[in-house]
Amino acid sequence: MSSEIERGTPVLESEIGKVWAIAWPLILTNILNVTVGIIDLKMVGVLGYQPIAAVGMARQVSNFFMMLMIAITGGASVLIAHAFGAGDKRRLQDVASRSVVYMLVTAVLVITPVGYFTSRGFLIALGASDRVIDLGNQYLKTLFLGSIFTCFNFAISAVLLGIGKTKVSLVLLLGVNLLNIPLNYLLIFGAGPIPAFGVTGAALGTVIARALGAVAGLRILGSPRFTLEIGLRDGWVFDWDLIKRIFHLGGPRSLQGVVRNFSGLMTVRIITLLPDATRAVSAYSVGMQVRMISSFIGLAFMSAAMARVGQNMGGGKPEMAAKSGWIAAFMAAGLMSVLAVVFFFAPTAIMSFFTGDQEVIAMGRSYFIIIALFEPVLAFAFALGGALRGGGDPISPFVYSSISDLVIVIAAGYLFAIPLGMGFPGIAIGIAVSSLTRAVPTTLKWRQGKWKTVKL
Repeated sequence: MSSEIERGTPVLESEIGKVWAIAWPLILTNILNVTVGIIDLKMVGVLGYQPIAAVGMARQVSNFFMMLMIAITGGASVLIAHAFGAGDKRRLQDVASRSVVYMLVTAVLVITPVGYFTSRGFLIALGASDRVIDLGNQYLKTLFLGSIFTCFNFAISAVLLGIGKTKVSLVLLLGVNLLNIPLNYLLIFGAGPIPAFGVTGAALGTVIARALGAVAGLRILGSPRFTLEIGLRDGWVFDWDLIKRIFHLGGPRSLQGVVRNFSGLMTVRIITLLPDATRAVSAYSVGMQVRMISSFIGLAFMSAAMARVGQNMGGGKPEMAAKSGWIAAFMAAGLMSVLAVVFFFAPTAIMSFFTGDQEVIAMGRSYFIIIALFEPVLAFAFALGGALRGGGDPISPFVYSSISDLVIVIAAGYLFAIPLGMGFPGIAIGIAVSSLTRAVPTTLKWRQGKWKTVKL
């Protein structure tokens, strides 16, 4: 480590700026994504608490399928970051173009058909009421029919993240979401000759907005303004070696997402065992959607850490890569602490925004108070997990998070909620404690520094 880095003067300050430059557009991007989901719940909440439960359960199912995309986007972002850091433009273009094509093929051949034909079965397996199943099934089928547009937007964001152009990704998503909100309102409630589609309208508005975003993304891919200048025709090459490297780096993160969403699905199933289950699912849906604001801040720093660690390692600067990870972790903890304070002191106001049902509000209040206590800890799991991936170690964060999600969230949540009779607050305790069991080993692994010797 150079003395300049040790003193924490210009070089370290520059690195702080670089991490923040990647993270803040991602934070805003993620908040935009969450905001659309929050507004969707607010809009369908006007129709009653059953539509809230339907959209909440449907999102859990759709997220489970979309985690397949992380296998490609996560691995591609790391490889693109290394190529960008090494100044290898040819390699960057090959990885970017082929990754986008591989994602689109996966969407068409796997996600759309499988998701479309299994959506009702998933909702039945989760124990939803008949009304919630009908509403959620309509919502899911619409989303899955338009999944190719969602995947294309994911692909563009992954490429731009790898080269550090997160501001461009932010502008693209801002445009998509500015269209999404009025489209959802129009299609949920109807106006003039346009009928009211209800819950289905929320999904339809999302699909249309993302389709328009895909068109804009095509312009970005081929534009010389963004350093890429790649064409999709260049991506139709079956590069087995590249596919193996992408899945080696992104596969564990994808499986981590699958595990996390499976945990969410199982949590919903446990909640349906509680008295007044539909109200409990509604409270959980609101709680999870709002908590995503905090979680997505952590995910933004996960991506920033992954990109900067990857770029520094590609440029032959392992000590600066180590600094990048810690910088991202402490930044994430600071911002997530702010949200934790809001969750702890204003849970009733948050829940009242979505529903006037007092029982749902009471359940949500307990959820936010418990969750708030562990949000700063979760920040280290997010940021340092991304740092390990950027350094070429995708396995460790996958193992730690999987154990937490499968053992702590499900087992502890069930134990507290059902046998110990704590009800809905028991679910929140299981989720909160899992943050600690994930953050501690991730932090210790990063401190060991073995990732510095990994060769990609």
